[in-house]
Amino acid sequence: MVENTSRYQWIEVDLKDEYEMGCGKELSIPITVRNIQGKKRSFTLSLSMSFEQKDSQMEWLVSTDLSKGDNYSLSPRDNRKISEQFDVDGNRQKEIAVKVSTPRGGYIGDSSTISLSVSSDDGIHSFSREARINLKPVIVAMKTTLGSELSVAIDLENRAIRDYEDRAATNPLATSEVISIMFSPEVKGYVFVETMHPDRVFYLARGIKNYKGMVEGEIRAEEILHYLTPKPAVSGLELGAFVELIDGPFKGEKAKIMSIDTAKEEVTVQLIESMVPIPVTVRAEAIRMLEKK
Repeated sequence: MVENTSRYQWIEVDLKDEYEMGCGKELSIPITVRNIQGKKRSFTLSLSMSFEQKDSQMEWLVSTDLSKGDNYSLSPRDNRKISEQFDVDGNRQKEIAVKVSTPRGGYIGDSSTISLSVSSDDGIHSFSREARINLKPVIVAMKTTLGSELSVAIDLENRAIRDYEDRAATNPLATSEVISIMFSPEVKGYVFVETMHPDRVFYLARGIKNYKGMVEGEIRAEEILHYLTPKPAVSGLELGAFVELIDGPFKGEKAKIMSIDTAKEEVTVQLIESMVPIPVTVRAEAIRMLEKK
C-alpha cells in the first residue's frame, strides 16, 4: 500500500504487507521523501532482512538508487543492516527505489521479511514498515510439435527424475526441478510445467525429441486452469438431438436424446430404428452426436 496520511505526508512508500514471487525475480519499492521545511535536511534509509530458508547460503540481493548500482548480498550466513544517508533540499523531494531480488536457487516455503525505515537525522520524522516475500513455484510453457505433447511430457519427467537422483546423491536438500506437468487437447503444441527454477527446465528440455523451445515469460495459473479442467461428458448435448451409440449392447444404433441427467452424466435415448420405441439410459461418453434438433 502507499503510505500517504497526514502523519506521513512527508513520505510515500509503495509497499504491501506480503508478496508471492518466483526465484530470481526483482521487487522494486518506490519511495518518495519530501522535505517540508525550507532548509536542507539529512535523512537515513535503513533496511534489514530476516530469513526462513532451507539453504542458508542462498543470497538475496538488495540495491538502492543511493548505492550507485552496487548490490548488497544478504543471507542467513551473511546478514547485516543496510544504512544509507541522503540529503533533500528545502521544500523539495527525492525519489528512491529499493530493489530486492529473490535467490535463483530458492526452495518452496523459503521466505524473507524486509524491515524498512526512513528517518530524518534531526529526529522530527520517522517511518518504518515490514513486508514478507514468500517464494512460490511458477508455470512456464514448452512448445512442441502438434500431437507430441504426451511424449515430450514423459521425456521431461524421466529427465527430471534422473537429474534429481544425481543431485540428491550429494545434496540432501535436493528436490525435483519439475513439480508438475500439464497439457490439454484444447491447447495443442504446448506443455505447461510447474517449477521453482525455469532456467533448469530449459536445461532439462534440451535435446528432447519434438521439443521446440520455451515460451518467454511465465504463465498465470488462471490463464490455463479452464483448459485443464475436464468438461462434463454431457456438455454440448441437447434434448431432441440425434446420436449414435458407440459403446454397449446397442453399439451402432441411432437414437434420439429424451432426457439428460447432468449430475450422473447419463443420457436417456430412444432407439429410432427399433420397431418398438425403447428408452435406454447410457453413459454420456457412450454416445456420439450426429445432429442437433
